[in-house]
Amino acid sequence: MNARALLVLVAMLGLAGCAGQAGRDEPLAEPASSLPSALAALSPRWWESFEDLALERLIRLALRDNLDLLSANERVREQRAQRRLAAAAFGPDIAISGQYGRARNAQDGRTSDHFHGLDLTWELDVSGRLRALRNASDAELRASWEDYRSLRIGLMAEVASTYLNYRLAQQQLAIATRTGETQREIARVTRERFSQGTVSRLDLERIEAQVQITEAEIPVARQQQVDARYALAYLLATEYQQVDAILADGAETTSLPSEDALAALLEVPVEILRERPDVRAASERLTAAGAGLAASRAARYPQLTLGALGGFERGTSVPAWSLTAGLLQPLFDFGRIRAGIEASNARQAQALLAYEASLRHAMRETQSAIHAYGQGWQRQQRLDLAASSATRAVALARNQYQIGTVSLLEVLDAERSLFDIQRNQVQASTDISLRWVELHRTIGVAPVLPATPLALSGN
Repeated sequence: MNARALLVLVAMLGLAGCAGQAGRDEPLAEPASSLPSALAALSPRWWESFEDLALERLIRLALRDNLDLLSANERVREQRAQRRLAAAAFGPDIAISGQYGRARNAQDGRTSDHFHGLDLTWELDVSGRLRALRNASDAELRASWEDYRSLRIGLMAEVASTYLNYRLAQQQLAIATRTGETQREIARVTRERFSQGTVSRLDLERIEAQVQITEAEIPVARQQQVDARYALAYLLATEYQQVDAILADGAETTSLPSEDALAALLEVPVEILRERPDVRAASERLTAAGAGLAASRAARYPQLTLGALGGFERGTSVPAWSLTAGLLQPLFDFGRIRAGIEASNARQAQALLAYEASLRHAMRETQSAIHAYGQGWQRQQRLDLAASSATRAVALARNQYQIGTVSLLEVLDAERSLFDIQRNQVQASTDISLRWVELHRTIGVAPVLPATPLALSGN
């Protein structure tokens, strides 16, 4: 092998090394969590505002063990490998080559020949096709990362919502049990009076019916608790006994979020919604579709391939070598390239529509969540006033019933009204918390992740 050929081979191997360096992965970095002043009331660790250690532990375990989140983690890892695959196309293919053949010669008889050495082929990206494919893979990797972030935010919100519904069922069970005990005491007194002939059968049947109506809410609340427990066990990918142990350490009621954030939330700029993970994922897929279209168009241009072969033939001690250059220009492909371009164009149009739809969906969700949060506070305030009045009304009705100035029917009406208001009151309180959770989910507020989801510890 002369010096010129050796120089060419060394240069090609050096450029291959540069291409390999260029194809290495860069760590994914999440955009800085810099919320505008209008959203200063929204904390990245929003669940801490409930001051409930059980909720914090549930969320931490879900981020570590949830199966859907682990699957999303693997999809990011898969896409990272696909990105490396696309980057590796910039380098040459180097292989050990060996050939062996036998032939019959009319003069000399059978002859055999063999060759062994190194074979190198390299496609030069003169049309930009490989670069476009790598850019598409880059965008798909970023999109899978945003999918992971979106699923993570949704998981935290789902765990919190399920936990809050569990506490709601617990409070409703307590209200139904407490009210049922009170009504049973009234029913006992009524039966005694009925035996003495001072009340009618109608009054007795009314109070007995009311007791059964109230206590019928107990199995409903218990079933809601069971459903929430099993839902949490699924989200944490664990047994419900572990969930029960965590729930036992929590508070029966959680702290309500602040009402002061409402005025600022009504002025949320639409630009902040472009940072939602699902919107960013749609944006990255639009970028990937554009790169895919560029790769399809590049297929119309010629492909330049360099090749080098060096080795030894049988019976010789001097190495043999060859250098080749190939140029492939598509001529007649019966419309395959044109169809590929049209399909890529359609995928880009779909990605653009998906991006616009994701942004509009984010706007609708966020505005609905903000207004629902405000209406929830107004409902809570009205129900608090109603509960105070209903409690006083029950006390007055009982006292007046004892002295005989009102009938049992009026006492039952007051009891039933208080029971309904108390149930609505705890429901309204939970709704405020649920809408606070939904606000953070729709705006996309969450703690900043590490540089790569593959290194998550669940904290």
